[in-house]
Amino acid sequence: MRIDAYSQSLIEKIIRERIYESQYWKEFCVPLNAATLCDQAVKLKYIGGQYSNTHPTEFICLAFKLLQIQPEREIIMEYLHAEEFKYVRLRIWLRCLMNLTW
Repeated sequence: MRIDAYSQSLIEKIIRERIYESQYWKEFCVPLNAATLCDQAVKLKYIGGQYSNTHPTEFICLAFKLLQIQPEREIIMEYLHAEEFKYVRLRIWLRCLMNLTW
């Protein structure tokens, strides 16, 4: 896996800073890798960027983590077509990544 600084900059600097400061990021996102990321994404309850104008949502935190670790395209496609990950929120989350990076 390669960390591409450009892909992380697709999320604005102020949002990245808020993500890094958020409790969700520190507790749940930092230890994630390509194998465990979708397991966490399945737990998403809503889609969005921020709430209360200052707090990043779980969705945007996980999207940022996905941009950080940049799993291989085959892994993303496997998750998209996996029957156990048929939930709409997870697929939207993965499609957002595809639209941002491919």
